[in-house]
Amino acid sequence: MLKRLSATLGMALALAPATFEAQAAQCVIELGKPGQVKDGYNALAKAALFTNKPDQAAAAVKEAVTKIQKDEAKVIQQNPIGRAMVLGTAYSEFFVLPGNTGAVPRASLGLTTDPTGTIGLVAAADSMFDIVDASNPACRDETEGPRRKIYAALVNDAVNQYNSQQVDSALALARRGLSVYDDYKLAYIAYNIQGNALQTKDSLDAAVASFTKMAALMQGDTALVEDRKNVMTGVSNVLLAQAETLEGEAKTAKVAEVTAFLQKYLAEFPGDPKAEAALARAQIMSGDPTAAERVFGQMTANPDKYTDQQLFEAGVNAARADKPKEAVALFDAGLKKNPYSRDALFNIALTQQKLENYAEAEKHLRSLAKVDPENPEVYQVFALNYQALARTAKEAAAKKPANSPEQKAYTALNDSLLHYFQRFQDAPVKVTFNLWSHNENKHVLAGTLENLTDAEKSYTLKFEFLDASGNVVTTKDATLDAVAAKGSKAFRVEVEGDGVIAFRYAPLT
Repeated sequence: MLKRLSATLGMALALAPATFEAQAAQCVIELGKPGQVKDGYNALAKAALFTNKPDQAAAAVKEAVTKIQKDEAKVIQQNPIGRAMVLGTAYSEFFVLPGNTGAVPRASLGLTTDPTGTIGLVAAADSMFDIVDASNPACRDETEGPRRKIYAALVNDAVNQYNSQQVDSALALARRGLSVYDDYKLAYIAYNIQGNALQTKDSLDAAVASFTKMAALMQGDTALVEDRKNVMTGVSNVLLAQAETLEGEAKTAKVAEVTAFLQKYLAEFPGDPKAEAALARAQIMSGDPTAAERVFGQMTANPDKYTDQQLFEAGVNAARADKPKEAVALFDAGLKKNPYSRDALFNIALTQQKLENYAEAEKHLRSLAKVDPENPEVYQVFALNYQALARTAKEAAAKKPANSPEQKAYTALNDSLLHYFQRFQDAPVKVTFNLWSHNENKHVLAGTLENLTDAEKSYTLKFEFLDASGNVVTTKDATLDAVAAKGSKAFRVEVEGDGVIAFRYAPLT
């Protein structure tokens, strides 16, 4: 789940002072001499005033770069730190101007050496700020502001690319952002994007490393406690998924790794239900089912202590640990709190099928089809349900007359099997979701619509957003024009409403 960075990012530059002091004079950046540094600094102060006038801002940045190049060797000798701060800030200010892609003609910045070449603004700014930081570790706080300007632009683009399913582009942008802003607190956002992108590409070890770094950067921020907990339980789930693909000593080692990780997590956050459910899954994998069953039993016995999402996540862990009865109980407890959860309805239907409770599975599938009517996978599960029922009915109908109740029942079930199989196989459209997030009364739903036909088509998805009782709190449409034949388009819907916990949309076909 990605959250858009929403901060006002800028560097306030006063017109007059001769030095830049911070942290009780621990870091002192001389910006008043020689004259080239002072003139460049004052030009940048003018650039900061032109927030809504990009042409004038660009001219002021160019002026700053031009002034600081006069007698450059002398400036480098007399005040290399002040020069680096002014140039790094100039590159940062120029980077965030509209239309800049990061590599710009050197002449556009007023650079006199190799004027016909290009300059990579991100790398150039980073190298200047590295000079400042190397002069005194305390100066990292002073370069953070202009570094953050570049980072914010890159990470916002990365979020948009990821939400549009442009995973490679999102990953490249996040890495560029980290190249200039690594190890600062807000770098956790880029690590979030990077971790999700790497997980999508099945680079699980790298994804775990990225999420682990993300959690470390979030530590100590009281506003991010719940987000950090979600990241840490996410890491444990990735580790458990890896463990399930391994055998022998490799599996034992991976389970031990995730167990140690979760025990450390629970020492920090005692009683956290997500972590307890993940630990239960690890304990089952390690051959200790008793402890795991105790955790799942506590949750189903006291469901009021947990949210719907905590119960659903525990149900997923129980299902993955091959505990289908416990999984059904957990899904069922969660559905009492949120009966319209698309994922929970899908998961409980599959789990009931595993238990051969086909009537219960069908009940949940019918609810699911009203929530998510244009996902062919729903009808594939329907077909599997009727296939199992038809198989049993066929045995009962064997050697019975054609007009017998047994033969009629078998024929009806087989007809239903064919009906749903055709709905799965010949579906003209497919709707899937990759984001459903909540921030108080603000809610974001995102996904992709695939046109499975041989002709270009336009679509309007009509969404209803529901409370726990199924009441419609608000509605919103997502229009996707000219979706190419066999092509797809992403959609994103943002709404506001108190009590929204689920969604559904009207059929398209």
